[in-house]
Amino acid sequence: MSQTSRRLTRRLLFQKLFVLGYNKITDEKFFDFFYQDDITSIDEKYFEEMQNLIIEKEDILISLVEKYAPKFNIEKMSLLFIIPLYIALTEMFFLQEEIPAKVSINEAIELSKKYWDWTTKNLVNWILNNILTDYDNLKTYIKEWPFESKFSFFK
Repeated sequence: MSQTSRRLTRRLLFQKLFVLGYNKITDEKFFDFFYQDDITSIDEKYFEEMQNLIIEKEDILISLVEKYAPKFNIEKMSLLFIIPLYIALTEMFFLQEEIPAKVSINEAIELSKKYWDWTTKNLVNWILNNILTDYDNLKTYIKEWPFESKFSFFK
């Protein structure tokens, strides 16, 4: 029995979300087109839950990014920059499984380094650590926050 790899699953989630930002594609077609290796190493439950949560909670994710990076226009940001933030924030605030926030932040930084550049990793780190500073307050605030964004990468 093979063991699942969360890091590999995050990379594939990143890739799938990037594709979804430009083209609607099913998981089956995505894996057929983009992933040639043995998919038994993918944590399918995590992959599906994260993908659904990111799309469902995108208004909240956009609001968090706008609040903690107010000088940036999210509509002009690259998906390569946004997706690591979305993945980390979704793990921190919405994923049923508890993953330590520092792990989520570190994994987002690794994704940024892999798919973008070193300056982006610094910005991702800065934004997520600022959010982490307010983490306890934000957990309560998110439940009451009236989120509505006119913009979406995935809808």
